[in-house]
Parts: sequence; C-alpha cells; structure tokens
Amino acid sequence: MPTPRTLYRQELARCREHFERVDLQRERGYLMRFTTFSANVENVLPHIPRTEHESLFRQLLLQQIFATFDQQCLTAGDLVKLNGTRTASFAASSPAIYCTYHLGSYRLLTSVLFRQGVDCVLLVGNNMNRSQGDGMVEHIEGLRQKHGLTNSFRIVEAGSPTAGLTVLRELKAGRSLIVYVDGSPETAPEPGQEDQFLSVRFGKRRLLTRKGVGYLSHAAGVPIVPVVSYRQDDLTNVLQFLGAIRPIRQSDREMYCREAMQQLYDAFWPYLNRYPEQWEGWNFVHSFLEPEKFRPHLMRRRMLKPAFNADRYTLCDLEQAPILFDRRLYQTYEITEDLRDLLLNLNSVESVEEVVGQEVFGELVEMEVLY
Repeated sequence: MPTPRTLYRQELARCREHFERVDLQRERGYLMRFTTFSANVENVLPHIPRTEHESLFRQLLLQQIFATFDQQCLTAGDLVKLNGTRTASFAASSPAIYCTYHLGSYRLLTSVLFRQGVDCVLLVGNNMNRSQGDGMVEHIEGLRQKHGLTNSFRIVEAGSPTAGLTVLRELKAGRSLIVYVDGSPETAPEPGQEDQFLSVRFGKRRLLTRKGVGYLSHAAGVPIVPVVSYRQDDLTNVLQFLGAIRPIRQSDREMYCREAMQQLYDAFWPYLNRYPEQWEGWNFVHSFLEPEKFRPHLMRRRMLKPAFNADRYTLCDLEQAPILFDRRLYQTYEITEDLRDLLLNLNSVESVEEVVGQEVFGELVEMEVLY
C-alpha cells in the first residue's frame, strides 16, 4: 500500500503534468509579469544571467501551484521536515512572533503550529485575506476535526486601523503571531507612511520594511522566531526554525526594531540565494526597493550609431499596445508602433535623429533608451 508521502508526491506529479500542458505565453498579462519578475531578479541577484530568468519564472509558477495544493491537503503538514532548535513542544512553549517569508510552501507554518497545539493569530493583508483567508480557515477547521484540536486560530487583517492593538492584546494573552515579514503588494510603502518603515540591507540593495514586528516584540516582551520554508529536490517541504531574536525591555525600542528587522532579512538572504525559484516575493519586491541614484552613461561619440539600451529597457506589448519598460525604475512608457519597430531595427537606419526628430532623439538619449 502506498505511503502518505508516496501519494503526496504522486499528486504533485499530476500538478506538474497539468502545468506543463499550459501555454504560458498565451496567458493574459504573462509578458508584463515575467518582465517585472526578470527586472527584480536582475536588481537583487544580478549574478543570475538574464537567460535563466524565464526558467526561474516557470519554476516559481509551478511552486505556487504546489503551495496551493498543500493548503488543500490536510496531510501535507504531517510530511513537513522540521529543522532547528524550536521544533518540539510548541504547545508548552511561551508565545512568540513567528516571522516567515513567501518562500516555498510558506502557508504550512500555520498548519504545523496549529497542529502542535499553538494558539495562532495570522496577520495578513486585506486582499490576501479575501482571496486566501477562507481557504486557510477551512484548512484549520479540517485539522481541528481530524485531530480533535481545541487551540484557537484567528486571522487579523494588517490594514485594519485596530490591527496593532488587537495583535498586542493577543500576544499578551499568550497567543502566538504568524507574520509574512517580506510583505505583500498591498503593504508596500505609500506617501505619508514613512514613519512606519525602516531601511534594511538586502544584498547590495536596500529595501523598506514595516517595523511593526519589532515594535510588537518589544512592547509585548516576546521573542521573534524566523522560520524559512523551502522545498527540497525530492519535493519534501522543510521548515527551518532559526535562532530567536529576544527583546531587552530596557533597550531603546526604535533601535531594537531596526536591529531585529535587519536580522530577519539577513537570516533570509542565504535561503533566497539557494532557492530563488521558490520566492513569491519576486512579483512585488520592486514596491519595497529603495531607488538607487545612477550616473547617466556618457553617450557614444556622435559619429557612431546609437544602440538600444537593452540592459535597462525591455520592449513588450501590453494589451496590443507597444510598451517600453524601464527595468531600473519600473516605469512603463506607451510608445508608437513606428518607434518600437525603429528601436528593434536601429542597424538598418542611416540616421535615427533624422527619423525621429531632434527633440525625440534628445529625449531618448537623456532617458538612456539610446546610448
């Protein structure tokens, strides 16, 4: 008789077979999604050649399908491999803020903690709650009935005006908080919210991250436990529990928030480098990256023919309209079909400036579309 692990792998194989039959390039919005993904990888992990980006993107889409299946499968949590120091006696341990990332089958952390008897509060964005909240509640209720669990589970929307106070009360009541610390599209910085964010190192870049986790840890006196989820080559899901970050009551709260958030991203960095194809954050990390200041490239001598700056820009069609996408600034410019065709065939033009006119030519050079 097949073991639960064998049956699980068979189901994932079926998911893969179905995925491989889909012509992704015909899917609505695929090109812009991939182009944004590619720009993000290039800006954060520049050592990965652009030629590998599409393969990574396909792997990420498949991993998302696997993760969705895991949320629907009540036995998936029983097959997870637990690594680290804080992997036993969850129910008997004191409350903590479990900080995880959108890597691998990241939803399984909630399933595993609840299965171990932990009273859980899951903090998610409003849109995520509307799209995935019902599925998570259904999964938790399934676990409750299957294993006779009596511990509590609650979802709190991060966008609620009372979210901070609600979560703080829950922590002080002995319940543990689960947070996706790498954010989501709806939790990205907005004008007027500067005091809610901190700047942290992320490889060679810097990004903005909300400091609420550090504040809650310090105010409630509970440790932060980083947890990284990833899927091994044999399809085994792993939850890696890392060393706890413990607040010092008398310490400066702002300094603790800054140090704690930096430690959380430092802890994640090695896993991102090892499993880049499993991080869903590639789809939205550009909303958190701090803009870099660049020196404009010197234009080639006028007697040389200008070339299209493919390192910085990508040409693509969005809803049948030609689009010029700035991979550095994440801006899109709608252009004419004639300009698109010109940029694709610069070598066949004697004088680009004569074709487009002096004003447009100067603008293309200033924007570094041409160099």
